[in-house]
Amino acid sequence: MGSRGKVTIDALARELDLAKSTVSRALNGYPDIAETTRARVQAAALASGYAASSMARNLKRGRVDTVGVVLPGEQLDISSPFLVQFLRGATRVLETRGIDLLVASAPAPEKWRETYDRLIVTRKVDGFILTRTLSEDPRVAYLREKAVPFVAFGRTATSENFAWLDVDCGAAAAEAVAHLVALGHRRIAHITASPNVNFARIRREAICERLLSLGLYDPALVVEVGLTADGGRRATYELMRGEQPPTALICDLDLLAFGAMGALRDLGLDVGRDVSVLGYGDVPMAPVHSPPLSTWSQDADSAGAWVAEMLLALINGTAPEILQRVRPAGFVRRASDGAPALDTAALRQRLAEVPATAFPS
Repeated sequence: MGSRGKVTIDALARELDLAKSTVSRALNGYPDIAETTRARVQAAALASGYAASSMARNLKRGRVDTVGVVLPGEQLDISSPFLVQFLRGATRVLETRGIDLLVASAPAPEKWRETYDRLIVTRKVDGFILTRTLSEDPRVAYLREKAVPFVAFGRTATSENFAWLDVDCGAAAAEAVAHLVALGHRRIAHITASPNVNFARIRREAICERLLSLGLYDPALVVEVGLTADGGRRATYELMRGEQPPTALICDLDLLAFGAMGALRDLGLDVGRDVSVLGYGDVPMAPVHSPPLSTWSQDADSAGAWVAEMLLALINGTAPEILQRVRPAGFVRRASDGAPALDTAALRQRLAEVPATAFPS
């Protein structure tokens, strides 16, 4: 079909034995093209290298003035506090430049490539924003290979040569340990996500290092769950069943902290007095929760604006290696933490009086 990078719609049409207009309409997402034909054309375009070359030509001669965010199916929750704030910040910047934001959903987490393929082949966007990066993120390698502009909110384990904005979550995690130790806590638990999620990996390493340096690290106090309120609730029940329950919980997201606080209340414990809870993120519910949550602010609205600015700079030719920023997280102390009213032995005795039915199986 010709050398890679020089494939044309004429060549695709001849190869597929279709009219040039059919191929063009299939690539540009017109609804009058049968889905089977569209899929066939898109597959041939990807195999031939047409996608990358067409994107490059488009960026040189004119743009579609749209950038995209692709979310795995289970993350497409417009009620997610962080996502709402982040996209609001990005949209505010993009609107001032006449740029639209397209939010797309992958059919399933493992099928993200299909959605990116479709948006690239049909030239729907000028670039992408990536969210919640993985330690080894295949999206980064994919978009670099396709030579498509993108900015990630979050680094990867190797922080390769791509544009990213990140919050110094490791420093915030170490600060959380220091804060709780200064209050008098010695049994400090960590409710976290899989280290496949890069920010969770960074926080886990920072907390482990700080607790080890103080002689306070206990692997039994590290519980790995999903990043949901239910995960925080389940982790807290597990921790409080232990022989030496913790007097403080560090949670990797505010949602985890909300679940943890709910579990503690169910067990008859006073959050901030009997057990301290610290979150991360400072979502809008944090100051109005009961009790108000002490947490570290990522300033999601501002982060979205920064990422949008960086993506526009990248599209306009700025080198990705100079578009790499780390911002600090700010501690917002409220009422969910304090000096421990109970030591571990007294806390265990209190929990021994709680009916077994209060602990879900």
